[in-house]
Amino acid sequence: MTPTNKIAPPPKKSAPLIKRLALAFLFVFCVLLVAAIFVGARMLIAREGERTGKGSDNWIQAIGDLGQIAVDPKAGFPGKTRVNILCMGIDDNWTNSDVVYTKGARTDTLFMLSLDLNTKKVSMLSIPRDSFVPIAGKDYSSKINSAYSVGGPATAEATVAQLLGVVPDYYVVIKIDGTKTMVDALGGVDLEVEHELDYDDNWGHLHVHLKPGVQHLNGDAAVGFARFRHGNHGVTPEDGDERRIYRQHVLLRAMVDRVKSVSNIVKPNALIDTAMSCIATDLSRTQLFDLGAIFHSVQQDDIQTAQLSGDDGRGPNGAYVMKLHDDEVRLMSSWLLQGDDSAGRAITPVIVKNGTKVEGLGQRTAEYVKSYGYLNAKVATYTEKAVPATTRMADGGVANRAAGAELASLLGEPATRVVRERVKPNKYGWAPPPAVVITLGTEYTTHIPPQAVPSPSGADLTTTSNP
Repeated sequence: MTPTNKIAPPPKKSAPLIKRLALAFLFVFCVLLVAAIFVGARMLIAREGERTGKGSDNWIQAIGDLGQIAVDPKAGFPGKTRVNILCMGIDDNWTNSDVVYTKGARTDTLFMLSLDLNTKKVSMLSIPRDSFVPIAGKDYSSKINSAYSVGGPATAEATVAQLLGVVPDYYVVIKIDGTKTMVDALGGVDLEVEHELDYDDNWGHLHVHLKPGVQHLNGDAAVGFARFRHGNHGVTPEDGDERRIYRQHVLLRAMVDRVKSVSNIVKPNALIDTAMSCIATDLSRTQLFDLGAIFHSVQQDDIQTAQLSGDDGRGPNGAYVMKLHDDEVRLMSSWLLQGDDSAGRAITPVIVKNGTKVEGLGQRTAEYVKSYGYLNAKVATYTEKAVPATTRMADGGVANRAAGAELASLLGEPATRVVRERVKPNKYGWAPPPAVVITLGTEYTTHIPPQAVPSPSGADLTTTSNP
């Protein structure tokens, strides 16, 4: 992962190009298709029941009779318990004559989708497009979004494999206007816009004008929601790739909800065909239907999403790049793409604040949760005047959704004590990194885990307060 000092060759000169579509959310394709197949299966069951009087338990037979899905859908992936799919959304370019074309296109959205065939859990790891990495088969490093333009899906797959240490089993490329087409096919989506999004780019064919609140978006508006990176008038709380990727995740979940709610679709095959027309993939249609049979009941809580982070910097040629954190890349890959839950614990930030009068309790509690694999646990000073009666646990939007409940169990607290609320950016667009913040209350002193009891000397103090 160490970048070389060579500079990527400049792109070939052509007519001036204007990037247009930051195609959001390739994961939508897989989940949308899976959900569409589920909806289609229900419709087929109903129709089969009307003709034969059979119950819903015969849905596999009903679909099998159509020759679409094998009775054992895992047979489509022999020898595999997990399938990793590299999903790519390409940008498009415009000539001076306002004609769109994709030659030399880069990946504007890039993530690995991981499907556990046994647990039926879905994970996805987003890779920022400006990540500075060695390009597979070349002797230079560049932004990862250029790998596709260098050698298509094969070079993109090889480059991501170098980065994550996991070779993709398959790839999916969403075509131009694919997200728009799929959202419109669903009749739009309902989602919450947290802050005003206001941006116009006539050359880039992009106009985003969305007000805060829950609203119904059509395809154009949904693409604008997921594509927005900065506003018309200075810095906004929604600026940057981190918030952009977050909104893509929001759009994904909204599409999943929408698909699974449209049980009145008259022609489910039309939705499936729409999804298929929007993508290029080396997965066979049969394999896609197999995935549909396996993941037909996927719920939002079954979808684990995260993104790589790094430090802003400059490449050898002066261009803006993101230099990823190597340790995070390794842990994220082990956790989301290989199913190692211990890596998920190790990467989860935990902050412990001691709101009690027992000196050293915060530090000892942090060490206690570290002993259970939460290696990124730290102590922070409790600054409030009031002494909390009960322990407070706030999940500020960490990627590991199971962390809050697991930490509560370790501390002898009820899972209902955990409140999950994403830390929102302030008016300047800054927000503290997500973490599980544990504020110890007086009642905690009645059931402190033995390993977390402070030493009598209080020698474990590390701050000026009573951590």
